[in-house]
Amino acid sequence: MKIEDIQKIRAAGLITADQQEQIIAHFDLKEEGSRFLVIISFIGALLVVAGFALLISANWNEIPRGVKIATGLALMLGAHGGGWWLREVLGKYRKSGEALQFIGSALFLANIALVGQIYHLESRTPNAFLLWLLGIAALPWLLRSKAQFVLFISAFSVWFGCEINERDSLIFCGEQFQLLAYAILGLNFLGIGYWLRRTSFAEFAAPAEKLGMFGLLIFSYPLTWAGIFSWAHREENFSAWLLPLLAIGGVALVSTGVRHLPALTAQWRATWASTLAVAAGLLVLTFYVPHHEGWHWGQHFDAVNAVASLGLFVFCLIQIQVALQVRSRFLVNLGVFVIGLDMLSAYFGLFGTMALTGTMFLLTGVFLILFGIYLEKKRRKFMQQLKSPTISEVA
Repeated sequence: MKIEDIQKIRAAGLITADQQEQIIAHFDLKEEGSRFLVIISFIGALLVVAGFALLISANWNEIPRGVKIATGLALMLGAHGGGWWLREVLGKYRKSGEALQFIGSALFLANIALVGQIYHLESRTPNAFLLWLLGIAALPWLLRSKAQFVLFISAFSVWFGCEINERDSLIFCGEQFQLLAYAILGLNFLGIGYWLRRTSFAEFAAPAEKLGMFGLLIFSYPLTWAGIFSWAHREENFSAWLLPLLAIGGVALVSTGVRHLPALTAQWRATWASTLAVAAGLLVLTFYVPHHEGWHWGQHFDAVNAVASLGLFVFCLIQIQVALQVRSRFLVNLGVFVIGLDMLSAYFGLFGTMALTGTMFLLTGVFLILFGIYLEKKRRKFMQQLKSPTISEVA
């Protein structure tokens, strides 16, 4: 319920001015901030920081070490302090304050890099990101800021990506199969989002779910590319336990978290949880599947590509059905987008003889016509459901 809705009810003469004020006060409704103001605030904060950074860089050699460090700390603390003043003291510019605090958290990483450069500290790159991650870990929960939560997830993802590239790391993943780890990590984020729905931080659920689902699909999609993986070589110190452990954690989170999706029936919750579990299993299995040159179709399309293309297509169809029930535009659009990408990969992978390509074009063309009619019917039904005032929108 938004304050604009109450104003419309008042304008229609269904409630009095006193009742309008009582409803607004009871539910603590506030005016929604302008998205334009939010964008301008974040861009402005970034430009201010970039301007200071360029000014310091222009005179880097002439600036004493102490001044460099003091300037970096002043910028970071000033951003956090200014954000707190705008959000908590004035209370009128919460989005602008959130933007400043977001920049303050980002400047913490810049200060870590600054100290490392000034004193020529040699260390593993992932350690710097880990220090940054630990430094901002509490801020999303203390400030109740979605921007800080997204930054926290991003910081964790960057650290994870750096760590699995270090050969001395316990979770070293090698160069070829990192995409599998990133995809399963997205599944874990999705499950965390489901669990956050029933906590006091329910506003963090949507970013976690969207980033998780986006990561799961986008990093799974390259499996449909012909010739992208080579099974002939594996790193000797590859952490063979990483992918299964990530998959077990992700499946546990989503299978228990789907009960926090009240818009789904019990049958659809089981279906969606099973679909995600199968997807995780296939991603793990991909690494252990033996590769043989004789498995190719067309020019380069192999058995793994074929299974990935078909599996991704079916997964997205189920995802769209779930999205229609939970009323999520994002999941619908993402599912349709990935289906389009999947079809492109199949076309290029199977591009061989004229007869084979012509057959594929014919069959797919007929399917697209029928599928387009089906999706249009679902889209109209979906839009009608979104206009219904009796059901609250999810995600």
